[in-house]
Amino acid sequence: MNELQSLAKGHVLYFFRNQELYLSHVEEYIITGIKLNEYSVIIENDRLTSMIKHRLSKKLDDHCLQKVVFINNYDFYYAKGDFRVNSIFDYLPKVLDDYSEENAVVRSWAHVEWRDEEEISSKLLASEEEADAIVSDSRILSVCAYDSELASDDFKAGLLACHNYLLCDK
Repeated sequence: MNELQSLAKGHVLYFFRNQELYLSHVEEYIITGIKLNEYSVIIENDRLTSMIKHRLSKKLDDHCLQKVVFINNYDFYYAKGDFRVNSIFDYLPKVLDDYSEENAVVRSWAHVEWRDEEEISSKLLASEEEADAIVSDSRILSVCAYDSELASDDFKAGLLACHNYLLCDK
């Protein structure tokens, strides 16, 4: 995670295995952003969002917490009924535009989860390729987190091709 602290922009792929370590990394990512006067957009499920908010409330005051925006990952990725590239890329620029009006620097962390669906791997890879273009154009730091146990080796290889950096639990 130390190598992530030194990045100012880029598209980061994070494969995690341990939930406690995952939560610590999200928390550290947010706190590092706040220290740099950056906003954090966290795309996460409700259960883990609650845990992250609880952890942050012990370390940050209300002013700092206002720099953290949580979006439900199901709402984000399935805004149009199924996992579609368009739902992601209709949503993300609107979120980023809200902050760019203030000249704020935004970093994002997205926990990518999916329900059983045919051809989900190809949909996810297509969305990651588009995300890579948005991240490059926006010049933001964006982490895409995947549960390592749920991703096949072929899928992992495809994801590696559309990210600049790789992080794994040690």
